[in-house]
Amino acid sequence: MKILIVDDYVEIKCWGIIKECKERGIEVEVAKSRNSALRRIICGQKDIDGIVLDMGLPVLEGKFPEEREGDDVLMELHRKKCNIPVLIFSTTESEFKDECDFVVDQMTKWNVVEEEEKFFAFLEKIEKE
Repeated sequence: MKILIVDDYVEIKCWGIIKECKERGIEVEVAKSRNSALRRIICGQKDIDGIVLDMGLPVLEGKFPEEREGDDVLMELHRKKCNIPVLIFSTTESEFKDECDFVVDQMTKWNVVEEEEKFFAFLEKIEKE
């Protein structure tokens, strides 16, 4: 089982997610920009069981984050009719999350423990599939 974490500050923001996934034996892959996430999804989404997605991403790794680049990732999943569960891990609201029935929920705090109900619902969903 594998999740893709799409976040440009993964080391700071997603350490709790990575720790919990590793404890459950879930492999974690990281994409730090919109383009790297789209490339990964387009080229090989079949081995991705879930996606943790930040909305404010740079277009290219190492560049300044834009406000809603995560929406491009959601729309590509929707366009390709991928049924991969997505957990939006961002304080920025998604413009398109209601159009994508695979979005689990939006976490609004950087601390997974404070919103563990949403996170564990996401893990349950990917572990069942």
